[in-house]
Amino acid sequence: MRLALCGSTALYMTRAMRLGLLDRQDGAVREPLCLPDPGHNRRRFTAKLLKSVRIGGTLPLPLDRPLEIAVPAGSKHLQSSLFVTTVYGHRIPQSSFVPLGDGFQVSSPELLFVEMAQVMPFFNLVLLGCELCGTYTRNPSDPMGGGVVFGVPPVTTVEAIRTFVRSCRNLVGIAKAREALRYVMDNAWSPMEAVVATLANLPPEHFGYGLGPVVLNERVSVSAAASHTTRLPDMMLGGTATGLNYDGENHLELSAVVDSAIHSAAAPGDGQLAKALEQSIQAVREKYVDDRRRDRELLASGRDVLVVTYEDLVERGGLDRVMSLAMDSMERTGGLDLSAQRSALRSLFLRDRRQELVWSALSCELGKKVRRHLVERRRRARASRHVCEYQIRLQPVSRGVARPVSQGVSQILQAALCRKQPFSQHLVSRLRDIPAGGAT
Repeated sequence: MRLALCGSTALYMTRAMRLGLLDRQDGAVREPLCLPDPGHNRRRFTAKLLKSVRIGGTLPLPLDRPLEIAVPAGSKHLQSSLFVTTVYGHRIPQSSFVPLGDGFQVSSPELLFVEMAQVMPFFNLVLLGCELCGTYTRNPSDPMGGGVVFGVPPVTTVEAIRTFVRSCRNLVGIAKAREALRYVMDNAWSPMEAVVATLANLPPEHFGYGLGPVVLNERVSVSAAASHTTRLPDMMLGGTATGLNYDGENHLELSAVVDSAIHSAAAPGDGQLAKALEQSIQAVREKYVDDRRRDRELLASGRDVLVVTYEDLVERGGLDRVMSLAMDSMERTGGLDLSAQRSALRSLFLRDRRQELVWSALSCELGKKVRRHLVERRRRARASRHVCEYQIRLQPVSRGVARPVSQGVSQILQAALCRKQPFSQHLVSRLRDIPAGGAT
């Protein structure tokens, strides 16, 4: 069997590979796009055949939705409800696929980034780029709620994606991918670190703070008298001495202390459990002391590194307040004029949209609720655009001059495009009642 997986199916496989569910193919030679072939003299792919597949001997195909596959020519398009087919032809570099084994290929990380630009919102696309260029990966089956694996090698770099994008021609989503890549950063260590850094890096028109460029996890020298000769701030902002560190919900691993305390209390005479509790407490204390030493050593070296906590993300406006302090520091130490960023920070519209993005990145119940809300909003926006494109028509051209649309249609269209009100069923019915060239 031979099959090239792309799009969301390729993203599933890439994450599975980074998790260790498949052998990593970092050193594998990139391959040209293969022709689909069910193999063993079979005439076609069937659901039964695909269900029997185990890539690497263990991993089944994600068949909860049609597989997204790529073919090199339109004549090889598979007419089947089992697949969603993309025809590439000569629009991508020749070797853009990574072998998985057992005859399967998957889009390279660089091509995957471009493919996901077709379906992902801009903010999520930048975060995906940070994940591919970072040292963590999300769960393939449940990216937001299924846990995260840390400390895995990156599968690509920003520069590698940029080089690939320059080599592509006439691909859907290429302009969006090129724009999003401007804000992708190498070496992100965690999803929430990437969220904070991305919002700091994005300009206000993309609901960010405009404090870039942001550099992640780059070692800096501190005083020779310090406990360490170098320190590692999570992110440094705008080429200044101002930075941010993100402390997650379980930064000090207090849950380990709680678990040890519960087990120790259940067996008062067990010396091993008592020792485990003591070790848990000591580990938390050592982490706390190291954090405080890091903060003072960075401060003594002239760097003002502020701490962003998980609670700053959950609380409405919490991250805005931290970024306002960061702007104070950047203006004071870097001599910058951030009046435009401050003006954008006061916009209620931008605040609300930015807070939605922050909450949508959380794995808690609040994050699930906001993600459902954003999906529904995008669905309504797409429906609005489709109705406008279908219903709004100019009158026939007379003597080379197009007559304007009727006033009623113009008002309805303006309300929809400005998003001043939802494009309700009432407005849709009003559009249907107005003739293409008639008066209101």
